[in-house]
Amino acid sequence: MRTIGVGRYLRTLLVWLIAGWAMAGCAAQRADGPLRLAVWPANLEDHVWEPAQTPVSPPAEPPHEQEVEDRAERPSDDPGKPWHIDLAMRGSYTKLGSTAQQLDRRLDLPLMLDVFHVFDEPYTPLDRRTDLGLTTWYVGAGRQESEYVVWTWYIGGGMGQDLNHQRFFNFSLEVDFRYGYYYTGVTAEIYPWRVPQTDAGMDWTGRLRASRPFLLAGFETGYVSAEGEGDYKMGRVLVYHDEQKIRDWLAGIIVGAGWSFPLSERWSVNLMGDYTFHFYRPEEYNGWNWITAIRYTF
Repeated sequence: MRTIGVGRYLRTLLVWLIAGWAMAGCAAQRADGPLRLAVWPANLEDHVWEPAQTPVSPPAEPPHEQEVEDRAERPSDDPGKPWHIDLAMRGSYTKLGSTAQQLDRRLDLPLMLDVFHVFDEPYTPLDRRTDLGLTTWYVGAGRQESEYVVWTWYIGGGMGQDLNHQRFFNFSLEVDFRYGYYYTGVTAEIYPWRVPQTDAGMDWTGRLRASRPFLLAGFETGYVSAEGEGDYKMGRVLVYHDEQKIRDWLAGIIVGAGWSFPLSERWSVNLMGDYTFHFYRPEEYNGWNWITAIRYTF
C-alpha cells in the first residue's frame, strides 16, 4: 500500500478549500446580480471592502410659492357656523287690562274733588302705551345652525316714569308713575327660503332681492317693577293719598315673523313682529311687539 505524506495531504486540502470558496463566491454573485469575475487581491491589507450601495431617489421638491398661495385662497368646503351679535329696540303694545281697572277706580275720587275741572287728567301708562312709548332695548348673541335656522339669546330692559304735578292757586294734584321691565329669552328664526346670502360686489338692488322672510318662535322670562302714587292737597292739607306697587315675575312664549335685509357681507337689519303669550296674568301682560335689530355676523 502506498502512503500519502502529511505535507502532500495538507497541500491537497488547501487547494480544495480555495476552490470551494471561489465557487461559493460565484454562486452568491449570481444571486445578487450579473456574474462578475472575482479577482484575488494582490495584497489583502490594501483592499477595502465596501458594501453595495442601493440607488437613493432624490428628495421631493417643495411646492412652489404660487401653489401655496392657491391652496390658502381656495375656499373651504365647510364654511362653519357663523356667529352674530344684535342690538335692537323693541316697542310694545301690552293689554294692561288690570292697570286700566285700577286707574279708573283710584283716579275717580281725586278728579271728583276737582269740582271746577281746573286740572287735566294725569298722563298714565295707558296713555304711554297709546303713544307707542313702551320701548325697551336689548343685546343678543347667536349662531346660524344651518341654511334654514338661526338662534339668538338676548337680554334687555327699559325704565320709564310719568310725573304729573299740577297746581291751581292753593290746590295741587300730583300723580306719579315709575315702572321698569327686565327680560331675557331665546328665539329661533326659521327661513323657509334659506338665510340671505350676499356677495362683495352686490349692489342695493341685488341686496334687496337677497332679503328673505322668516318665522319667529321663542321663550322669554322677565321681571316687572311698577309703582304709582297720587296726592290731592288743599294748601298743606292732604285730602287724598293713594299708592300701589307691583312686583311680578313673568314667563311666556313668543310667536311671530320677520324679514332680514342684508346691508353688506357682515351687516344686516331684521324687522320683526311677534305676539307674547304670558302664563301669568295674560290679561295684563299679553301683547304685540315690534323689533328693529341691527346684526353683525362674524
